Parts: sequence; C-alpha cells; structure tokens
Amino acid sequence: MAPATTSLPERIGGEWNWDYRFCWLRDASLMMRALWVAACPDEPERFFRFVDQAGGRLGRAAVQIMYGVEGERRLLEGELSHLRGFADSRPVRTGNAAWQQKQLDVLGEVLDAAHVLRETLGEFGEGTVSS
Repeated sequence: MAPATTSLPERIGGEWNWDYRFCWLRDASLMMRALWVAACPDEPERFFRFVDQAGGRLGRAAVQIMYGVEGERRLLEGELSHLRGFADSRPVRTGNAAWQQKQLDVLGEVLDAAHVLRETLGEFGEGTVSS
C-alpha cells in the first residue's frame, strides 16, 4: 500500500526525492491480487474497505488518485531542510502534490479491485462498500 519511508532518491544526490508513503488507487487491483497470493484471506476485504472509506461519500468532490494511510485527502508538500536525506540527497520531502492530479484510469483500477474481491468472496461483507 505505501512505502515505509520518504524521499528515496531517483538518483543519489539528485533532487527528485518524492514522498510515496500513500495509498495509490492505481495499485488497488494489484494489491488485492498480491494479498490473495500471499494467503492473507482477511486483508483484501479490509484494504477495499479502506479504499471505500477514503473515497467516502464525496458529494461533488472527485475521487482522488491517492490517499494518506489514514484516509487523509490533503497531502500538501513540504521540505524538511534539517534532514540530510539518503546519501545526502536533498531535499527530504513530505506530502505529494500528485493528490490533485486527474488520472482517468484510477476508477477502472478501483472497479477491477472490486471485481477481484467479489470473484473471491462471492458477496461483499457487511460494511465493505458504503451505502
């Protein structure tokens, strides 16, 4: 779902040190399949419940491409200038402005995750999908 750290550089000493500690919906169906392969029978439904709750009842708000690990929606970027970063690769960043992007494939990934879950469970458990 999310890496355990931030600002791993794309190139040592470079500035492309983005924070990826988030739930990216584009990875939802891959996550569902990986959890089944890893023999974690309860986790796919729990993960899908998280995705459902993070997207939640949006009204007019669009489904985001990513959420914080606790369902946060605003993932504002910042820099931690007092930290050196991996192999002195700076800046150390927090947040990721990608949360504001529109990526039209995301809803398809979520629907595929729902399909994987339904094919495996047969029926969704109570509370898996908000009503």
